[in-house]
Amino acid sequence: MLVVSAFLIWASVAVASLSPASADAPIPELRSGQLGDCLSVSPGKIKPGSTLVATGCNGMAEQNFTLSADHITIDGNYCLTSTGSIVVLDNCQQNNQNQEWQADGVGYSNLGNNRCLSISKGSSKQVDTASCSQQGTLSQVWVPSNWSGQSIYTTSAPSCNQSNLGQRVACQAERQWLAWQTQPKLHNTLLYDYTAGNPYEEWCADFVSYVYKQAGAPFSNGERGLNGWDEYNANNIINQGFTYHAAGSGYIPKPGDVAYFNYLGGHVEIVVKGGTNPVFIYGDSGVIDPISGNGDMAENQITSDGSLGQLEYYLSPIGN
Repeated sequence: MLVVSAFLIWASVAVASLSPASADAPIPELRSGQLGDCLSVSPGKIKPGSTLVATGCNGMAEQNFTLSADHITIDGNYCLTSTGSIVVLDNCQQNNQNQEWQADGVGYSNLGNNRCLSISKGSSKQVDTASCSQQGTLSQVWVPSNWSGQSIYTTSAPSCNQSNLGQRVACQAERQWLAWQTQPKLHNTLLYDYTAGNPYEEWCADFVSYVYKQAGAPFSNGERGLNGWDEYNANNIINQGFTYHAAGSGYIPKPGDVAYFNYLGGHVEIVVKGGTNPVFIYGDSGVIDPISGNGDMAENQITSDGSLGQLEYYLSPIGN
């Protein structure tokens, strides 16, 4: 028997009494899940053309990287750049996709070539890029060391390089679900990513915003994040560029669609499996996560909670 109250979700609304933190956070070390080593400039000189290796974490300047928007920078001037399979430092440039990295709770993929930051096989510990088909294996796990000092020891995770936007969105949602399930100690840091660096809040819409950004289709008129990628109000997701489908209209949802529920305040979820019995993944469930003290992430097939609320409409990406 379903206890419907356990699934009551509230809208994603900012908590006004708390001051937002910066989304461009300095990361003293990017720790490898495979080796316990850290991303480091080789041969220790921070300059254009320098290659990268994984070496013992030492807190020195050559390991002091910063995650700023979609870039991994060092010394304020140089960006991690993918040139084919090789990763080097280069002067930061605007609109250079080879310098744009999509981060999630597992690793980093390069927007320019859809390859993932990796450690090459062998004893050299050279850092390069490789096919994301093995994303989630330890050679492609990179964890900021201030994430409670934990590494994400997952054995597999889906790659998200599909040509169809909806499929990429669903895949990215599944990746976050995997990270959330396998690494509970990282929940606070994952939430920090989803909410663009803001503290405790109802985060269902933040999660949808983050997943769309990771899928390469960031929102552009939300309240927060670079260029407004973070829309934290569930009722405003409809204004972010979607095709509307009323519940009961006969529309069959597809992966990547956003489902809106009329719980008190409103609530949104991501369709990860379409069809007449869709599967949803969503943030900020009515079950409290004991690690963060915030709503938990959840997966289910519920479209109605009776008097508490029910599915009202689907939003599908335009052209999907």
